[in-house]
Amino acid sequence: MPSTSAFTKAQALKAIISVDPDVATKIADGSGVLVKDNIAVRGLPLTGASPAFADLYPAYDATAVRLMRQAGHQVIAKTNLHELAFGITSNNAHYGAVRNPYAPDRIAGGSSGGSAAALAVGLGALSLVSDTGGSARIPAALCGVIGFRPSTGRYPGDGVINLSPSRDTIGIMARAIDHIISADAILSGEVKIPTPALPKRIGILSDKDLSVVDAPVAAVYNDAIMRLKDQGVTLLPVSLDRVFHHDEACGFPIALYESAQALAAFAAKHYNQSYAWLADHVASPDVQGLLKSQLGPGRISRDVYFNALGSDWPLLRQAYAAVFTDNQIDALFMPTCPLTAAKIGEDDMVVVNGNAVPTFPTYTHFARPDSMAGLPSISLPAGVAENGLPVGLMVVGPVGQDRALLSQAAAILPVFPVTPPPLTE
Repeated sequence: MPSTSAFTKAQALKAIISVDPDVATKIADGSGVLVKDNIAVRGLPLTGASPAFADLYPAYDATAVRLMRQAGHQVIAKTNLHELAFGITSNNAHYGAVRNPYAPDRIAGGSSGGSAAALAVGLGALSLVSDTGGSARIPAALCGVIGFRPSTGRYPGDGVINLSPSRDTIGIMARAIDHIISADAILSGEVKIPTPALPKRIGILSDKDLSVVDAPVAAVYNDAIMRLKDQGVTLLPVSLDRVFHHDEACGFPIALYESAQALAAFAAKHYNQSYAWLADHVASPDVQGLLKSQLGPGRISRDVYFNALGSDWPLLRQAYAAVFTDNQIDALFMPTCPLTAAKIGEDDMVVVNGNAVPTFPTYTHFARPDSMAGLPSISLPAGVAENGLPVGLMVVGPVGQDRALLSQAAAILPVFPVTPPPLTE
């Protein structure tokens, strides 16, 4: 069972790396915009939550930040994250672990854990984050807020410490779906406001795919399915075997190869330093291990990378397209994460249905493939599990159908039980 102690102000502020002094008072009233600290905001640090980039202060805004400012939003703070956005716990060895507002001994998720935790306790209205393999949605699910990943390429992507250009995108987190929809309009230029409308046909997990989900999360998922059925939605079990097969074949080779190239370019541009220098200057052992794995004989080769890029990556997108067209469904519906928030420190292994399984691939199991395929998806808070921790459920749409997905999400969210706010003191 999670800790029942309240989330303190000091713990909440661990989610924040820096605050704009000109609008510092806005941090308390919950009306401003937070920005994950791997996205450029002029005059504020761009650290990637790493000591390697601790003294980097850009004189420019990322285009996404500029667009939000032009629309009248105030950027108030930069938020903590899993170092260099390279993980899903936000157990950061330099700035400190981001704690879950519902249980301070639990993870907030990652890599955008600071944004999710801060939003959950009202330190902002929405946050710009990045999403490579679930980073906008996994922490949102674990902290009881909304996280949206658009179709890859929908938003401007400059001014970001990138990991994998094939799948990186700026995403949005918020406490209210209206904030997600309005921010999407600002960032995409697609200004027509979608009318909430339940999807007619939804693909749900087969028994095989549901078997990897921890029982408390499965119970919330099954309850949500029944609620949607009661609303007249047709529910169709679908197989994701081909999706998972092709993602396993291409996802990690592409991400690891591209991250080495992208981070090397960033270190060279801003510090005139090498990738090896960067690997030596990160603080978190898991991130350092990943970076150094691409320096030795076990690194992803150029041939392996291009084979994944040219073979299984297009086959993954074809597999998703077939799921939608062959089953004539409007959306896919699944848990965002197979389990609720683990304890801080469970970086290597977690327990699902009594079995010890690797932490990273388990938490990213459902959010990773659609990221690789470039699909839009949104994690919606769906109440709490029997252990008192939030559960997020994810709605995934076809590529380019972002506004339709947001329309569906706005109609689905009121069907779920209300997720109570965390206890704070």
